[in-house]
Amino acid sequence: MGSDDIFKRRKAQAAAELERQRQERAKGPRFLIVCEGMKTEPYYFEEFCEVHHLRTPRVRIAPGEGGSSPDRVVAYAEQLFDEDAQLGPDRYDQVFCVMDRDKHPTFKVAIQRITGLNAEGKPFVAIPSFPCFEYWLLLHFTFTRQSFHAAGKRSICDNVIRELRKQPGFGAYAKAQKDIYSQLRDRTEAAIKHALQAEKEAEETGELNPSTCVHHLVAELQKLAANHGRRR
Repeated sequence: MGSDDIFKRRKAQAAAELERQRQERAKGPRFLIVCEGMKTEPYYFEEFCEVHHLRTPRVRIAPGEGGSSPDRVVAYAEQLFDEDAQLGPDRYDQVFCVMDRDKHPTFKVAIQRITGLNAEGKPFVAIPSFPCFEYWLLLHFTFTRQSFHAAGKRSICDNVIRELRKQPGFGAYAKAQKDIYSQLRDRTEAAIKHALQAEKEAEETGELNPSTCVHHLVAELQKLAANHGRRR
């Protein structure tokens, strides 16, 4: 077989693969999840998708890039959204930006940017946690609205983790730990209930510390899995 034939075959295979991907993309809703954390949050959502048989291109999970800050999370999400849109009209239906309030100076800027993107018709959703993602994990065990603060050499998130380590099976919890979703899966509905209660109280009092919006993303993933998760 000549080199021209090989080139034509490879070109045809590439075109067929692109068409297959486009058909797959068009079968149902598609989510992009961009996380501030490089490991903890991506591991959690990747495992959720693995357990519930959600595959790319249905859900793409991307760790933060260019540093850990809310503004960079949103900027990276915009980049990925625009790159994906070039592949066809069936763009991401929702883009979730998972970020911690912590003490980030760019947090408000990031929220404002998401508001601006919504005004442009782009489906971006902020998924903040006050003060950090570990509060969502803690809500799987207990409800608390006691504010968290830095103390001595411990950061505000260190103190959330300190409370999390008091819970059964989490005594040795550390960031970037895997298999978190598997350990917490049976407690998910309790966590959602607690998060809704915390959100309601935060809205009523104006005090966001602590609260989280992760339950909104988890609920969307649950619905997506029920309708589009692949069966084994």
